[in-house]
Amino acid sequence: MCEKEKKSLARLFLRTQTSMKFSTAARAIVCVLVLHAIFILTHAYFLFPWLDILMHALGGFVMALLGLAIHHRVMSASHLKEIPVWYQWLFVIGFAMLIGVVWEFYEYVMDQTLAVWFSWPRAQVSLTDTMMDFLNDFIGACVAFGLFFRKA
Repeated sequence: MCEKEKKSLARLFLRTQTSMKFSTAARAIVCVLVLHAIFILTHAYFLFPWLDILMHALGGFVMALLGLAIHHRVMSASHLKEIPVWYQWLFVIGFAMLIGVVWEFYEYVMDQTLAVWFSWPRAQVSLTDTMMDFLNDFIGACVAFGLFFRKA
């Protein structure tokens, strides 16, 4: 393989850093949290069970936006110009999934305390529901990465 082919092949696997801003990610997160609050107050999650799927996908999406913003800030501070795409994907998706796990712990704690104390319906219906929530978080994060990852 000649040097020119090696460089073009390397360009396929290396991209410039992402350019998501914290303010954009923060606005998106606030919008999703406001929607969540409205759905809880109006009991929309119980009237329309599919909203849980949508909200987890949106949650994964906005957490990936935050992951992109963090990644951009860290990489620009490090003055790194080219980073493998797989590394950036792993960082952003891993970050979004970590927040998804924390959210599931939050739902579990709420189910074991407030739902018991006040006889509220439980958010954690089953292990299958939790795994589907993780899958929806993952799908939302992958969509965000695909849409907002800036290519070279």
